[in-house]
Amino acid sequence: MKRHTLVLGALAATALTTALAAPLVSPQRIIVNPVPTELKVDTWVNKTGTDPDYRPGEQIKLYVKVTQDAYIYLFNVGPDGTVDMVLPNKYAGGGNFVKANTTKVFPDTNDQFTFDIAAPYGRNKVLALASKTQLDLNTLARFEDQQSGFASVNASGQKQLAQKLSIIVKPIPQDKWITDTAFYDVVR
Repeated sequence: MKRHTLVLGALAATALTTALAAPLVSPQRIIVNPVPTELKVDTWVNKTGTDPDYRPGEQIKLYVKVTQDAYIYLFNVGPDGTVDMVLPNKYAGGGNFVKANTTKVFPDTNDQFTFDIAAPYGRNKVLALASKTQLDLNTLARFEDQQSGFASVNASGQKQLAQKLSIIVKPIPQDKWITDTAFYDVVR
């Protein structure tokens, strides 16, 4: 059984302010829904602390929990501007529908891949976007490479990711989606 590795570098995020009641970008989160919603999403990593440290070669696990049934989209943004879409993916555990009040871990113990930490060094950001409806990410990410189970993302840096995600979520009622972020540092 072959195991695949997705090398995660650092994550970063930038803020972009938009019109009233439109998706917002903040320094702490890539995209923020300004409207209160009953849908909540929490995301965290397998080490404790505000910005836990990981060293190259260590494996990281990403966790998400939603308060209502939702589709989850996970992105990793590195300090060098690299954006990786972690979820959805083409592996067995790569489905992105999560039931209410269920904690899901990526990768799961049955998945055929690991998330291995690699340079660049610095602060990383994981963005979790939860939506009551499935999103069309074709303008942002595509599964072009048959060898990889992960989509290639055509956004560079948090600002560009935020702009593209703002366009994708704009037609969805604002009480039907929400975001959360988790941070970690890649250290020497």
